[in-house]
Amino acid sequence: MKNKPHNSSLILIILFIVILSLVYSVQNMISPNLEIISYYFGFGGATAQLGVLTSTFTILSGISILIFGYLADKITRKWMVLVGALFYSIFSILIIFVTPNLDGYYLFFFLTSLNGIGFGAIIPSVFSLMGDLISQNDRSKGFSFFSIASLLGMALGLIVATIYGPIDWRLSYYVIGILGFVIAFIIIFFKEPSRIGKDYIFLNEKNAVEYTYRIKRSDLKEIFKKKANIWLVINFVDTIPTGIILFLIFYYMSDYHNVPEDISLIFLGTILLSTLVGTVVFGVIGDKLFKKGKRNARVLLALIGNIIPIPLIFIALIIPFNAPNNVTVGELFVIPEALIMLILMMIGMFANGAVNGSWYATVVDLNLPEHRGTTLATANFFDIIGRSLGPLIGSFVRDAFGSVYGMMMSIIFWLAIPFFWVPVLKNVVSEMDATEKVFSERLKKLEKT
Repeated sequence: MKNKPHNSSLILIILFIVILSLVYSVQNMISPNLEIISYYFGFGGATAQLGVLTSTFTILSGISILIFGYLADKITRKWMVLVGALFYSIFSILIIFVTPNLDGYYLFFFLTSLNGIGFGAIIPSVFSLMGDLISQNDRSKGFSFFSIASLLGMALGLIVATIYGPIDWRLSYYVIGILGFVIAFIIIFFKEPSRIGKDYIFLNEKNAVEYTYRIKRSDLKEIFKKKANIWLVINFVDTIPTGIILFLIFYYMSDYHNVPEDISLIFLGTILLSTLVGTVVFGVIGDKLFKKGKRNARVLLALIGNIIPIPLIFIALIIPFNAPNNVTVGELFVIPEALIMLILMMIGMFANGAVNGSWYATVVDLNLPEHRGTTLATANFFDIIGRSLGPLIGSFVRDAFGSVYGMMMSIIFWLAIPFFWVPVLKNVVSEMDATEKVFSERLKKLEKT
């Protein structure tokens, strides 16, 4: 009987990972078929229009996240996840009716934009729920799976889009939409976890404490009085490089290296796998150091994980090679320059995996349970500004100067990222202690009443 709550929590986390993976996959279906979609709508291979579409999606996602992030700190979150999942699923299914003309582009633009609203409802709600399911000492490792869900979603979107692209690129949205629609209803059968959190759930089980605090408008001032919070939230530069790279990678590989989309997918998949491994490895390391009393370890790992990739990715992107026509995977990786490029990018992105779980864990550590959804939502809003700027900047620079220059813009923005983490490192411990003090005082007050 004692294992039932644990098993239920584990199953719920797995369900969240699946839902997150599906919703993130929808964001990554344009890139593999960038040229196909451009010609489908009559743009003749130009990418700027699709860059504008992608940017609009991400901006609307950001506005949606702000609204639903605040609501996640006030109302029942599992219903928000259900509504968000149904929202993006239905509008993904409807993309199958998009026609190959300018009117079709406008419909695609409209449906994709509405997908962003569903995305915005899911992200802060799931984050807040997972914060209640994971203990403080395991947060880097636990939230590494939140990050892994986005990576799995990215991989799923790229794979599905690459498979269906030559047949009908709209089918990729249809398939994910159907899956999301079916899976969404499973969440109905789970009880929402208590906001008191896993570390204090025994109080809730004994009916000694019910955590009744909810966010108020006046709390917003308290949230953003914390300097570490501010720097974590406004770091929108963090997502510009990946926004550029993911939007242009297939076009860049084809244009600069003569590597076709299906082989580029394997190339990118290998790099994403190294990021995934790095996320788990550094999640475990961060938690071990935290348990040993190194309370700023997660932030320190994130800072290092943002510095190491800069020279490695820069060198990788400018290595020149030209693959033979219709190159196979085996033929590609006997080209020394291609192999060096892959190794450099794998090492760089493995190190960058240190950022993922550490960022989410630090947001939870710094904030009270009823503030986490709002804080994450605000941070995601700024991240989404970065994601929207990435494709926009990359597409315009690529159209004007070529794919190499478009990709190199990612390095320019990457250089600024470490400067946002230094103030977090300086303030995180003292502000974590202040949050824990307030939380402990609240529990004592609740126990008395």
